[in-house]
Amino acid sequence: MLLLDQIISDSEICAFKQYFQNHFDKKYVNWQNGDNIIDHRLNIDKNSPEFKIIDRIVKNNFSNPVEVWSAYQRQTNPHSIHIDDYGSDSKLFRYTYILAMDTVPEFKAIIWKEKCWDNQQLHDFVVQWGKLKPIKKKTSNISEIEDLEHTLDENQQSYMADYLNLDGIYAYQAGTACLFDATQLHCTSNWKKYNKFPYRELLQIHVTSKVEIDC
Repeated sequence: MLLLDQIISDSEICAFKQYFQNHFDKKYVNWQNGDNIIDHRLNIDKNSPEFKIIDRIVKNNFSNPVEVWSAYQRQTNPHSIHIDDYGSDSKLFRYTYILAMDTVPEFKAIIWKEKCWDNQQLHDFVVQWGKLKPIKKKTSNISEIEDLEHTLDENQQSYMADYLNLDGIYAYQAGTACLFDATQLHCTSNWKKYNKFPYRELLQIHVTSKVEIDC
């Protein structure tokens, strides 16, 4: 995982926030558990001035990306452990940027070193972890240190996070970003528990590349 400072300016953050408001009616539900909506997304039009900012950001790390996709995201509930399966039908390298729109220490992204190519492989990984958990040793007590209450495995009555190898933690600071392999297991922190924030917002960028980068 790479931490990137001063990746966008305050005025550019305002432009993305305004873009979300201007096209609010085009947002869509990205993730939902039953009746519980996790987040909405709004795709950034590739012909928009905002996408030129995204192109500039990506070119800092990728000389010749195959595909670049981006969306503004408003989360109303925290994301559990997952991978980003954008581009999983290809054989290309896949990467994710998360760009903070606000400075809020309670907003975090936690990224682990373990990888799964797609959601089916992630499902198999979780099942296998459940079978091996009785004989596996914990690698950390991160579930006691970070806000990970929402990631409790109800079947195992345990936190898989305690058995994973941490790559890094990204605390939201406006204008900064993190970049990581999209196949890495990651989640958001349980910011909802503080009862101070109705939602949190971010800009997400997915990149597919023929060339592997070091992050």
